[in-house]
Parts: sequence; C-alpha cells; structure tokens
Amino acid sequence: QPRPVVRSSARRWPALAMAASVAVAAIGSWFALPLLNQPATPLATLSRVSGAVEAGSDGDWQPAVVRQALGAGQAIVTGPQGRAALRLRDGVSLRLDTDTRVALLTPERIVVTRGAVYLDAGRGSGSADPLLIESRFGTTRHLGTQYEVRVAPDAMLVSVREGRVEVSGTGPVTQADAGEQVLLKADGSIQRQSVERTAALWDWTQEVTPPFAIEQRTLSEFLVWVSRETGREIEFGSPRLQSSAAEIVLRGSIAGLRPDAALAAVMATTPLDYTADRGLISVQPRAQQ
Repeated sequence: QPRPVVRSSARRWPALAMAASVAVAAIGSWFALPLLNQPATPLATLSRVSGAVEAGSDGDWQPAVVRQALGAGQAIVTGPQGRAALRLRDGVSLRLDTDTRVALLTPERIVVTRGAVYLDAGRGSGSADPLLIESRFGTTRHLGTQYEVRVAPDAMLVSVREGRVEVSGTGPVTQADAGEQVLLKADGSIQRQSVERTAALWDWTQEVTPPFAIEQRTLSEFLVWVSRETGREIEFGSPRLQSSAAEIVLRGSIAGLRPDAALAAVMATTPLDYTADRGLISVQPRAQQ
C-alpha cells in the first residue's frame, strides 16, 4: 500500500497509510465503428483505466490496459461503469466518461460517437491547436484550455472550464470562453449558458485523473495540481505559509486516489492544515495539540 511521506528541513512528520484500488474489467463485444484502414501509428497511450474499457478496430476488441499504445484507426469504448485517461502528443490529456466511444483517426482528428470526453491541454497552451474533436453535430478546436465535449442523441454540449474553444457545425463558427457552455443542435442552432469551474458536471473527471507522482515534489506543486483538477483556488493564510509549502518535499504515492482524497492524505502528513469548500482551499498552520 502506498504511504505518502512528507519531508521538510524543519521536522519529519509521520506518514498516513493509504489504500486505493482500480477495478479493471473486460466488457462484452461491441459493434465496430468503421475506421480508417491505416498502419498502426501510435497516437496516444492509456495512462489510466477504471472499470470496463475496451480498445480495438475492425471487430478486434480487447480489454484496455494501462500503458497500452493506441494507433491511427483504433477506437476506445467505455462501459456503463468504465472510464479511461489517454495521454496524447505534447502532453495533452484526454479523459473518457462512462458509455463513451472515441475513434483516433489521425494526430489531428478524434471522433466522439457517444458519451463525453474532457481535454486538458495544460497551462500555457494559449495558441490554436490543430487537434479537432469531431462528432456528427460539429467540430471543436481548442485555443488553450480545459473543456468537455458531450455527445447526446440530439445535440453536442461543449463546456469550457479554462481558456477558449472554437465550435463549428452547419452554421457559423462560434467561440466559447471559460465559464461558458455551447449547445449545438442537429439543425445548427446554438444555445449558450454559463458554467462554473467547480460545477458538478466536472466531478466525473476526478474519477479517472491521470497519475501525478508526488515523490520528491514540493507541497506547492501538489497544491497547484489539486487546484487544476478540482477548479478551486488555493489561498494561504500568510506569505510565510506559502513559502513553507514550497520547501516541504513529498515522498510516496497517491496512485488511485481522487484529488480530494489525495489532498486529505498528503496534508495530514505536513505541519499545515486546510479547509475546503466548493470554490476555495484555504491553507493554515496546524493547530497545536
């Protein structure tokens, strides 16, 4: 069982034992989506699999496994309880929700037949990217962002958590900024509404968070990761506390833990404490016993 341990120059704190498991199971046969008959060029690598997930093409389906390389023309299918995370080129992360089907056609084209995908291009990706996420309703291109594309039988919903996306369908091309949702219907009509960075619709992404290695990382780096994964801001009680977080070095593993559970486990091993609500994580000194 992984045991996160925190080390600092001032004091060594006891580790908190953690146990996490990821259930991986095969699902039954699926009707194969017609795919491009191309050589198997690696386009993505599976970084996490939870529940029933299969990968394949042309009727050849196998249970998906972590570190499996996926090539052009291959597809991923998640079952009713299955989710997966893929690492694309340039460090782009793609997560698949339950009951989702995705085809990797080329390095620039991913087709979503059903379900939902969440793309995280990472901080600092502020320019247009050639990667397109396509569905029968339209195409989404990111301009540096975190966003979700959800394909329903009658519409495509694009929700932007960070940055900006460009959405094109049968009508004019439109853009959506952070905090916006765009509903694109089959007739080309578009509806907009707002969405918070910490809204419940993002919660599923924490169930299949790509691995984050805490070994020899600072507490500050870990907190930045938690902030990005949960959408919450980090607030320190004082500049001194913020400096302390940058000096605390972590050891161990948080493999298999949701970001919220990892936060509780890691912070318990430090001289710092925290409180959290839906939008804010506040870091404070630990009360003396």
